[in-house]
Amino acid sequence: MNEVFGCGIDLEELSRFDKYIRNNDYSLMEDICTERELMNVAGDKRARLALSFSCKEAFLKALGVSWTNSNVSWKDIELLFDGSGFDSYKVHLHGYAKELLLRNRTDIGEISLDFNDEFVMFQLVLLKEGEEEIY
Repeated sequence: MNEVFGCGIDLEELSRFDKYIRNNDYSLMEDICTERELMNVAGDKRARLALSFSCKEAFLKALGVSWTNSNVSWKDIELLFDGSGFDSYKVHLHGYAKELLLRNRTDIGEISLDFNDEFVMFQLVLLKEGEEEIY
């Protein structure tokens, strides 16, 4: 049976992302998001960028680390949507974020997101695996 290793939740105010959309200035988001994430903003760009940021923050909280006390890069955590809607999405891990999961014998269990006109919320639960190998 799997036990909970950590849970992370992050809430972001959408208005924080307005200036990037309004001015077509993605310089900060280019530092935070992968190229695939930036290409995957069909539909509501503001909500997708905010959710991408929120996903990264929630993941770090679930691990119990931060950007300043770990080697995890912003781009090690990637949120991709399938299509222009919000009902199908997946978190992809790379680099040190993936290494931390393997080292701690954990895996992503439940993930969920929600948003309204003012906020986005992303939550994920990391599960500690049993004795079998994690791939």
